[in-house]
Amino acid sequence: MKNSNSFKPNRLVNEVSPYLLQHAYNPVDWYPWGDEAFEKAKKENKLLLISIGYSSCHWCHVMENESFTDEHVAKIMNERYVCIKVDREERPDIDQIYMNAVQIITGRGGWPLNCFALPDGRPVYGGTYFPKENWASILESLDETWKNEPNKILDVADEISQGISKTEIIHSKVDKDNVDFKNLLQKNLSSCKEQFDLKLGGTRGAPKFPMPGLIKFLLTAGQHSGQKELLEHVFLTLEKIVNGGIYDHIGGGFFRYSVDEKWFVPHFEKMLYDNAQLVEVYSLAYRINPNPTFKKVVEQTISFAERQLQSQQGGFYSSLDADTAGQEGGFYTWQKSELEHCLKDDSELLSVAYGITPVGNWENKNIPFRALTSSQLSSIFGLSEHEVDLKLESGLKKLNDYRSYRVPPIVDDKIITSWNALMISGLITSYNTFAIEHHLDLALGIANYITNNHITDNGEVFRITCKEKTYGAGLLDDYAFTANAFIQLYLTTHDKKWIDLTEKIVGKAFEQFFDDSSGMFFFTPHNTELIVRKMELMDGVMPSASAIMVKVLNQLAEIKNIDSYRKSSYQMLANVSKHIEYGNVFVYEWANQILTTILPTTQIKINTANLQEDERYIKSKIVFPNVLFVNSEDIPNKYLICIGNVCQSPTDNIDDIVKWINAIKFEYY
Repeated sequence: MKNSNSFKPNRLVNEVSPYLLQHAYNPVDWYPWGDEAFEKAKKENKLLLISIGYSSCHWCHVMENESFTDEHVAKIMNERYVCIKVDREERPDIDQIYMNAVQIITGRGGWPLNCFALPDGRPVYGGTYFPKENWASILESLDETWKNEPNKILDVADEISQGISKTEIIHSKVDKDNVDFKNLLQKNLSSCKEQFDLKLGGTRGAPKFPMPGLIKFLLTAGQHSGQKELLEHVFLTLEKIVNGGIYDHIGGGFFRYSVDEKWFVPHFEKMLYDNAQLVEVYSLAYRINPNPTFKKVVEQTISFAERQLQSQQGGFYSSLDADTAGQEGGFYTWQKSELEHCLKDDSELLSVAYGITPVGNWENKNIPFRALTSSQLSSIFGLSEHEVDLKLESGLKKLNDYRSYRVPPIVDDKIITSWNALMISGLITSYNTFAIEHHLDLALGIANYITNNHITDNGEVFRITCKEKTYGAGLLDDYAFTANAFIQLYLTTHDKKWIDLTEKIVGKAFEQFFDDSSGMFFFTPHNTELIVRKMELMDGVMPSASAIMVKVLNQLAEIKNIDSYRKSSYQMLANVSKHIEYGNVFVYEWANQILTTILPTTQIKINTANLQEDERYIKSKIVFPNVLFVNSEDIPNKYLICIGNVCQSPTDNIDDIVKWINAIKFEYY
């Protein structure tokens, strides 16, 4: 097998996606997604191979090195198939359909995703990672079946296509007057509790994903219900995550997930969308439980993202690769001898604190994790806790400096609109919690970058900028997440520019994605070339774009008094009521919007010279979603709060306002 760069370039060499460029010198005759590949497949009556992944994916690299750079395997692929490479981050709409197909076929999914399809794009077979021997055998046997028994393949395509068309789609409206939203929320919370890992946090089993949106929902539900066990589980989960190997204790930031149930062994890619959402949820958690570790992890994660993912123009790149120089996690793992070299006398303290051993705690290497508390280390080493913390902080900085001389992981330099919008939301939440002006400045920098580069004057959104090329029609997540972020900017800065932009974006979203017959939004615009249009009904590591549209419409309805938006949001919630009832942890954002709908709108009138400072102080102590602040000189004291239709006594004590808000329980409404 030759080195992949020794082959002639294929068509992917003209692309800008880092993932596609990684495959540009494979001997496989890859096509990018487009008419050329489909026309060739139809003309030559060949099956399509649609291979989907992303640049920071470890197993994508493994399959490329084993199969896609092998000349014998490539020869089979080129002679028998038309092969298409897709970057799932560029085209999650394509990934959604073929992932759905593979889940129907195999009962599971993941990346790399390899799906075989008819020349018209209808899937017939697929899976995730295939070892080279299995892959070559599948390539040959499936092609033989297509040539000799095509009707068998056509029947399978019909069956799978029918299955795809029935999932994540709503065809008609549900009578919203017949939906008991409070009962629905209670059922969802009960089903979520059944999934809790009460010892290790998160949900039971492995692999373990942080699921920040789920944590955020449980935090709000726990604070605003009589179910305090929800809060206990949230804080347990956040502490287990930040102490585990899934958190980069040396340089800050979170890895994508852990392969074990203890949050210990991560898949080492770092994704912008994970880190953005975890910044938000740790900031929110601090408001209810001011744990200094929560604040520290927010600051370290933002610092990591700014240092390693921010472009010169202000937008943030997508991810860091899991592999370095062909080694999974090579940039992040350690030998104990390296600590001894760097830290001298303090090496033992750091080693004990972070589980570093001479033989290694994972594959003869060490993944740092917080093994002991400062109190425990104080007892062992005869130091005060303050001295322990100072030595750990100094030692971690030295290790980070040492690590900076290693070959760094490759950066995927796509700037994706929806992911940057999540980063804006995280930074705004952090600013409102900790009053760090730099975090607000970063949020405004991203927002201005997106506005100037990804949004047209009439509100149309483009998905990606990469290597100075802006391209790709925005999908519903780009519209919804951006609108949500801009609303948060407006509520924080009171700059009317952001709410005006939001209205344009939402108007364009209705034009491009809305389905009148169901009252729902499709994930893809009306001019999509895909075999089916789907709606994003389930929440994953990122929340459903449709559920975020419910949030956006509700917020706009309150801010701008647009009743049609309120009616649309209620209709969407009613439409997915069955999904919410049975979807447990995978419909968290829908459940969160039901909670928001049940909780009363709370208006706070402020009669002081420091309206924005008072607003930010109150926000820094609450996670309540329905708060409107009004500057008013018509009240006798400094503050007046009205919860729904009931007003409390005016007060000069701002902490009274916080206390009243935090006492609101959804069961009473």
